Amino acid sequence: MRRLLEISIMLWLASLLCSCASVSVVDTWRNPELHPQRLQKILVVSISSKESTRRVYEDMLASEFSRKGVEAVPGYTVIPGAALADWGVLERAVRRAQAQAILTVQTVKVEKQTTVQSDMGPYPGYWYPQAFPGWDFPGYYRSMALYGPTYITTYDVATMQVNLFDAGSDKLIWAATLESTDPSKVTTVGQDLASEVVKKLTKEGLI
Repeated sequence: MRRLLEISIMLWLASLLCSCASVSVVDTWRNPELHPQRLQKILVVSISSKESTRRVYEDMLASEFSRKGVEAVPGYTVIPGAALADWGVLERAVRRAQAQAILTVQTVKVEKQTTVQSDMGPYPGYWYPQAFPGWDFPGYYRSMALYGPTYITTYDVATMQVNLFDAGSDKLIWAATLESTDPSKVTTVGQDLASEVVKKLTKEGLI
Protein backbone atom coordinates (compact mmCIF):
# COMPACT_ATOMS: atom_id res chain seq x y z
CA MET A 1 0.00 0.00 0.00
CA ARG A 2 2.83 2.36 0.94
CA ARG A 3 4.62 1.64 -2.32
CA LEU A 4 1.45 2.34 -4.35
CA LEU A 5 1.02 5.64 -2.51
CA GLU A 6 4.63 6.62 -3.27
CA ILE A 7 4.19 5.79 -6.96
CA SER A 8 0.96 7.81 -7.09
CA ILE A 9 2.68 10.83 -5.54
CA MET A 10 5.57 10.57 -8.01
CA LEU A 11 3.19 10.39 -10.97
CA TRP A 12 1.27 13.39 -9.67
CA LEU A 13 4.47 15.42 -9.32
CA ALA A 14 5.52 14.40 -12.82
CA SER A 15 2.19 15.54 -14.24
CA LEU A 16 2.61 18.90 -12.52
CA LEU A 17 6.04 19.33 -14.05
CA CYS A 18 4.74 18.44 -17.50
CA SER A 19 1.92 20.96 -17.23
CA CYS A 20 4.25 23.86 -16.35
CA ALA A 21 5.03 26.53 -18.93
CA SER A 22 8.14 25.96 -21.00
CA VAL A 23 9.28 29.56 -20.40
CA SER A 24 9.91 31.30 -17.09
CA VAL A 25 10.88 34.89 -16.31
CA VAL A 26 14.25 35.17 -14.56
CA ASP A 27 14.47 38.95 -14.20
CA THR A 28 13.01 42.21 -15.54
CA TRP A 29 14.16 45.83 -15.65
CA ARG A 30 12.30 49.09 -16.27
CA ASN A 31 14.01 52.34 -17.21
CA PRO A 32 13.06 54.78 -14.43
CA GLU A 33 13.79 57.78 -16.67
CA LEU A 34 11.29 56.92 -19.41
CA HIS A 35 7.53 57.19 -18.96
CA PRO A 36 6.01 56.65 -22.40
CA GLN A 37 2.31 56.64 -23.10
CA ARG A 38 0.68 53.27 -23.53
CA LEU A 39 2.06 51.72 -26.68
CA GLN A 40 -0.38 51.19 -29.52
CA LYS A 41 1.99 49.98 -32.25
CA ILE A 42 5.11 47.84 -31.86
CA LEU A 43 7.55 46.34 -34.34
CA VAL A 44 8.53 42.84 -33.20
CA VAL A 45 11.97 41.59 -34.28
CA SER A 46 13.28 38.14 -33.42
CA ILE A 47 17.05 38.15 -33.88
CA SER A 48 17.64 34.61 -35.14
CA SER A 49 19.58 33.00 -37.95
CA LYS A 50 16.77 30.47 -38.33
CA GLU A 51 14.04 32.05 -40.42
CA SER A 52 11.41 29.53 -39.27
CA THR A 53 12.12 30.23 -35.59
CA ARG A 54 12.10 33.96 -36.23
CA ARG A 55 8.70 33.84 -37.90
CA VAL A 56 7.14 31.72 -35.16
CA TYR A 57 8.30 34.04 -32.36
CA GLU A 58 7.28 37.20 -34.21
CA ASP A 59 3.87 35.82 -35.16
CA MET A 60 3.17 34.54 -31.65
CA LEU A 61 4.08 37.87 -30.07
CA ALA A 62 2.06 39.83 -32.64
CA SER A 63 -0.96 37.62 -31.98
CA GLU A 64 -0.67 37.99 -28.21
CA PHE A 65 -0.30 41.77 -28.48
CA SER A 66 -3.41 41.97 -30.67
CA ARG A 67 -5.42 40.34 -27.88
CA LYS A 68 -4.54 43.37 -25.77
CA GLY A 69 -5.55 45.79 -28.51
CA VAL A 70 -1.96 46.56 -29.51
CA GLU A 71 -1.00 46.47 -33.18
CA ALA A 72 2.25 44.55 -33.57
CA VAL A 73 4.08 44.18 -36.86
CA PRO A 74 6.10 40.95 -37.30
CA GLY A 75 9.58 41.98 -38.38
CA TYR A 76 9.84 39.47 -41.21
CA THR A 77 7.03 41.27 -43.05
CA VAL A 78 9.17 44.41 -43.44
CA ILE A 79 12.75 43.13 -42.91
CA PRO A 80 13.97 40.29 -45.14
CA GLY A 81 16.00 37.64 -43.34
CA ALA A 82 19.14 38.43 -45.33
CA ALA A 83 18.92 42.06 -44.25
CA LEU A 84 18.31 41.44 -40.54
CA ALA A 85 21.78 42.71 -39.58
CA ASP A 86 21.51 45.82 -41.75
CA TRP A 87 20.81 48.79 -39.48
CA GLY A 88 19.64 50.96 -42.37
CA VAL A 89 17.00 48.41 -43.35
CA LEU A 90 15.76 48.17 -39.77
CA GLU A 91 15.63 51.94 -39.40
CA ARG A 92 13.56 52.32 -42.58
CA ALA A 93 11.29 49.47 -41.45
CA VAL A 94 10.57 51.24 -38.16
CA ARG A 95 9.59 54.42 -40.01
CA ARG A 96 7.53 52.50 -42.55
CA ALA A 97 5.68 50.63 -39.80
CA GLN A 98 5.18 53.90 -37.86
CA ALA A 99 5.98 51.95 -34.71
CA GLN A 100 6.26 53.62 -31.31
CA ALA A 101 8.62 50.93 -30.04
CA ILE A 102 10.68 47.97 -31.15
CA LEU A 103 10.57 44.70 -29.22
CA THR A 104 13.56 42.42 -29.85
CA VAL A 105 13.86 38.76 -28.90
CA GLN A 106 17.11 36.82 -28.94
CA THR A 107 18.38 33.52 -27.56
CA VAL A 108 21.74 34.44 -26.04
CA LYS A 109 22.90 31.00 -24.91
CA VAL A 110 21.89 27.35 -24.66
CA GLU A 111 23.36 25.16 -21.91
CA LYS A 112 22.97 21.52 -21.02
CA GLN A 113 21.80 20.70 -17.52
CA THR A 114 21.64 17.33 -15.77
CA THR A 115 19.33 16.05 -13.05
CA VAL A 116 19.87 12.87 -11.05
CA GLN A 117 16.80 11.26 -9.54
CA SER A 118 16.33 7.97 -7.74
CA ASP A 119 13.14 6.07 -7.03
CA MET A 120 13.48 6.27 -3.24
CA GLY A 121 17.16 6.97 -2.61
CA PRO A 122 20.64 5.96 -3.74
CA TYR A 123 21.58 2.30 -3.60
CA PRO A 124 23.64 1.80 -0.39
CA GLY A 125 26.58 0.18 -2.20
CA TYR A 126 26.81 -3.06 -0.26
CA TRP A 127 25.48 -6.50 -1.02
CA TYR A 128 24.35 -9.60 0.83
CA PRO A 129 25.92 -11.67 2.31
CA GLN A 130 29.17 -9.72 2.94
CA ALA A 131 27.50 -6.83 4.70
CA PHE A 132 24.70 -8.69 6.47
CA PRO A 133 25.41 -12.40 6.64
CA GLY A 134 22.33 -12.86 8.82
CA TRP A 135 19.93 -11.62 6.18
CA ASP A 136 17.08 -13.84 5.18
CA PHE A 137 14.69 -13.27 2.29
CA PRO A 138 12.12 -11.20 4.25
CA GLY A 139 14.86 -8.99 5.68
CA TYR A 140 16.49 -8.51 2.30
CA TYR A 141 13.19 -7.75 0.58
CA ARG A 142 11.98 -5.26 3.18
CA SER A 143 15.24 -3.33 2.93
CA MET A 144 16.02 -3.45 -0.77
CA ALA A 145 12.48 -2.93 -2.05
CA LEU A 146 12.84 0.72 -1.05
CA TYR A 147 15.61 1.27 -3.56
CA GLY A 148 15.22 1.73 -7.27
CA PRO A 149 17.39 2.66 -10.21
CA THR A 150 18.94 6.09 -10.52
CA TYR A 151 17.70 8.12 -13.49
CA ILE A 152 19.96 10.70 -15.13
CA THR A 153 18.28 13.23 -17.40
CA THR A 154 20.12 15.74 -19.59
CA TYR A 155 18.24 18.62 -21.17
CA ASP A 156 18.86 22.00 -22.80
CA VAL A 157 18.12 25.31 -21.09
CA ALA A 158 18.00 28.40 -23.31
CA THR A 159 18.49 31.90 -21.93
CA MET A 160 16.49 34.47 -23.86
CA GLN A 161 16.73 38.26 -23.80
CA VAL A 162 13.75 40.49 -24.61
CA ASN A 163 14.27 44.25 -25.01
CA LEU A 164 11.77 47.03 -25.64
CA PHE A 165 13.23 50.17 -27.24
CA ASP A 166 11.58 53.55 -27.73
CA ALA A 167 11.45 54.28 -31.48
CA GLY A 168 11.78 58.02 -30.98
CA SER A 169 14.81 58.18 -28.68
CA ASP A 170 16.25 54.68 -29.33
CA LYS A 171 16.53 54.24 -25.56
CA LEU A 172 15.76 51.02 -23.73
CA ILE A 173 12.37 51.16 -22.00
CA TRP A 174 12.13 47.66 -20.55
CA ALA A 175 14.09 44.42 -20.58
CA ALA A 176 13.58 40.84 -19.44
CA THR A 177 15.65 37.69 -19.17
CA LEU A 178 13.75 34.43 -19.60
CA GLU A 179 14.64 30.76 -19.61
CA SER A 180 13.22 27.99 -21.75
CA THR A 181 13.54 24.37 -20.66
CA ASP A 182 12.66 22.92 -24.05
CA PRO A 183 13.97 25.28 -26.76
CA SER A 184 13.57 22.68 -29.50
CA LYS A 185 9.77 23.00 -29.26
CA VAL A 186 9.69 26.33 -31.04
CA THR A 187 5.90 26.74 -31.23
CA THR A 188 5.36 25.94 -27.54
CA VAL A 189 8.21 28.21 -26.48
CA GLY A 190 6.91 30.98 -28.76
CA GLN A 191 3.44 30.80 -27.23
CA ASP A 192 4.71 30.78 -23.66
CA LEU A 193 7.23 33.54 -24.37
CA ALA A 194 4.56 35.77 -25.88
CA SER A 195 2.23 35.15 -22.96
CA GLU A 196 4.88 36.01 -20.35
CA VAL A 197 6.14 39.11 -22.17
CA VAL A 198 2.70 40.60 -22.78
CA LYS A 199 1.66 39.81 -19.21
CA LYS A 200 4.68 41.68 -17.83
CA LEU A 201 4.27 44.67 -20.17
CA THR A 202 0.60 44.92 -19.18
CA LYS A 203 1.55 44.88 -15.50
CA GLU A 204 4.08 47.66 -16.13
CA GLY A 205 1.37 49.76 -17.79
CA LEU A 206 3.28 49.94 -21.06
CA ILE A 207 0.45 48.42 -23.11
